[in-house]
Amino acid sequence: FAERLAVGGARVAVPTTLNVGAVDLLHPEVFRGPAQAGQWATRMRRAYEAMGCRPTFTCAPYQAMHRPPFGAQIAWAESNAIVFANSVLGARTNRYGDFIDICCALTGRAPDVGLHRAENRRGQLLFRLAGVPARLLGEDVVYPVLGYWLGARTGTKIPVIEGLPPETTEDQLKALGAAAASSGGVALFHAIGVTPEAPTRDAAFQGQPPEAVIDVSLDDLRATLGILSTAPDGPIQVVALGSPHFSLDEFARLLPLVETHPPRPEVEFIVCTHRLALAALQQRGWLARLRARGVQVIVDTCVVVTPIVRARGGVLMTNSGKFAHYSPGNIGLQVVYGSLEECVRSAAAGAVWRDEALWLWVEEQGSRGAGGQGRKGRRPRTFLFPRSPAPPRLTNQFLIAGEATGPALVLDEPLSLWGGLDPTTGDIIDQRHPQWGRNVTGRVLVMPVGKGSSSASSILLEAVRLGTAPAAIVLAESDAILALGAAVAREMYGLALPVVVVGRSVYDQIQDGRQLELSDLEVTVS
Repeated sequence: FAERLAVGGARVAVPTTLNVGAVDLLHPEVFRGPAQAGQWATRMRRAYEAMGCRPTFTCAPYQAMHRPPFGAQIAWAESNAIVFANSVLGARTNRYGDFIDICCALTGRAPDVGLHRAENRRGQLLFRLAGVPARLLGEDVVYPVLGYWLGARTGTKIPVIEGLPPETTEDQLKALGAAAASSGGVALFHAIGVTPEAPTRDAAFQGQPPEAVIDVSLDDLRATLGILSTAPDGPIQVVALGSPHFSLDEFARLLPLVETHPPRPEVEFIVCTHRLALAALQQRGWLARLRARGVQVIVDTCVVVTPIVRARGGVLMTNSGKFAHYSPGNIGLQVVYGSLEECVRSAAAGAVWRDEALWLWVEEQGSRGAGGQGRKGRRPRTFLFPRSPAPPRLTNQFLIAGEATGPALVLDEPLSLWGGLDPTTGDIIDQRHPQWGRNVTGRVLVMPVGKGSSSASSILLEAVRLGTAPAAIVLAESDAILALGAAVAREMYGLALPVVVVGRSVYDQIQDGRQLELSDLEVTVS
């Protein structure tokens, strides 16, 4: 796709940054994947650079000297960057998927819909932090937990958070948004008294009442800790930090910890960041000190995007909600979630170390950490999106027209194709998903809506290329990223995978295994 554009003479019309790729170009020796995959990644990067894109290679351009001002119209396509730009900076972007982002860059245009318009940025759901101690809200570790809980209950709506302290840091908001954009489809959140479009509750809701008011309790956070971890506390093989990419402030907190508690040689300790941070680490002398303690600093990529972790099994510990969400599916390692200090001291011990005082107020009977939740056979239900009445539909809405037939595979929850679907097999690989292990190939995939990564469009395209894609996709809510993947597949390979939104009355009638036929802009359930 990128090479077709570049060969055709395409050039970007506006400043355009590049997300992470599959290879750390400054340290190519850390890439452990097939040589062909590395070559393809290099070709793709060269194509984008030939079109005038800036070789930033970071998922956090907003912390690498590319910060759009308040109100700026932008088109970003990295889930954490989307939610950060909208929420923390007050810039305006929709959830753009792979492929349409470069099209916006080439034309200097974006559709004048959705979050580009002020009236569509109004908060919809009010989340009140009920009885969450102020001391806990001062800890970095709570923000991915809160974000993960929030995203699973928000879906694609706009949440408003009441109760965050005014001194909440940029890195804490970054972690909250990244987790919410992993467990849900959050593109914008407001935090009253913290984020720029929410100085007051009335401003956040633009003078309208919320659709629902939901209290967030300590029990909710405790349950989410169990969901983020997929393994019990015990031996670990890897510590991975930096999703989104680690900031200089985060390195400032990390350095004294690892100098006091250096990791064991057998524990991989990886931190992912961008080139600007790497240069600052070198200038300050911090990089040499980190490397002397066994810390591997990676740029241009991250551990869930490409094979850079030596371990081929075992447990990865992280303080990142995004790493915790995607690691089991993408790299096959189970995860344990913890604070930055817990990660560092666990690497030094070779096994999970816990700060019991930190978690005293969220302690349950028995062990903390994974707590037995999220295990195979006891999968927690996280799809609790508010069910607003669907608008009446006279006809089905075909996002991508086409004909298909096949048995329905009805998902109980939304699925992020990136990190949730293996395009080489068609298997659902998100262990937290109720339909984990089911195969989508040749089935009519029925789900409420997509969620998570904006690279779902790329995964769908690859599944079409490999012949493992579903026969069609039926949704209860429009999803432009899934439609985009199907549209590019039609353009690239001449294969039309229908994507259709049906009314709630039709959607609720579809049962798993029932034969569905899509033709002439109609959906028939047999």
